[in-house]
Amino acid sequence: MWGKMGKIRYNFGDLPLEFSGQEGSRVEIIPVPYEATVTYRRGTGKGPEAIIKASQNMELYDEELEGEPYRVGIYTAPKIKDVSLPPEAMVEEVYHRIKLSLSSRKFPVILGGEHSITVGAVKAFVEFYPDLSVLQLDAHADLRDSYQDSFYNHACVMRRVEEYSPFLGLGIRSLSKEEAEYIKDRSLKIITAWDILQGKDWRNLILHHLSGEVYLTIDLDVLDPSIMPAVGTPEPGGLGWYQILTILRYLAQNKRVVGMDVVELSPLEGNIAPDFLAAKLIYKAIGYIFPKGKR
Repeated sequence: MWGKMGKIRYNFGDLPLEFSGQEGSRVEIIPVPYEATVTYRRGTGKGPEAIIKASQNMELYDEELEGEPYRVGIYTAPKIKDVSLPPEAMVEEVYHRIKLSLSSRKFPVILGGEHSITVGAVKAFVEFYPDLSVLQLDAHADLRDSYQDSFYNHACVMRRVEEYSPFLGLGIRSLSKEEAEYIKDRSLKIITAWDILQGKDWRNLILHHLSGEVYLTIDLDVLDPSIMPAVGTPEPGGLGWYQILTILRYLAQNKRVVGMDVVELSPLEGNIAPDFLAAKLIYKAIGYIFPKGKR
């Protein structure tokens, strides 16, 4: 797992070559350690490496699925290196990188980095899946038209995503007045964390509002900060571990998930639990999307 210099081997799950080679793997992990528009606590640039490092300490057998999801093949690609780009340029960088992955018939799993990178991914996906819809799991609406003089700030990500694809937001519990009015004016489908805790029927919206092919974007602040404190803005009152697994399992059973990202991990020194949670969440999602490790 570790070299002589103590550096991480760049391989999600510390998998043997048989299950981590580029040619034979169905899943492609794409690290994007981008951090340019963060507005509160910084650290998202270190998120992808922390997730990969934590993943190397997971048990690869899943007791719920009674199988080993890694058998689908999980290739860890080199990280996107030019992280000094302005956000609109990074959106284009991600767009071209995801087009390459999709052209190779991979299932991309993008590791953020900040949430703004999702725009480039969705832009690429709609070219391959014209009827695409997006499921957003997030604490924040992220529907500002512009923030801090940028249309591509992380606070604007779903406003830009909506320009390419319809979406459903689950777990929202923080938004501005402008965003609340925009949601009403556009009749957007948003279910708050409180709605979910009160038993509102999110399943029906997944079934009937999302199209057959879905891109999944998970901002880790959708989770309650008691289990996910390592985010830029840890909003109280989020979802629990088994609640989010229930959502992911239901989505995978009823829709074709064609790609996903997990963003906004800001690692905390001395607390590895959030890193491990993020890695395990990705592994569980892969297991749901590819039952029995089928390639």
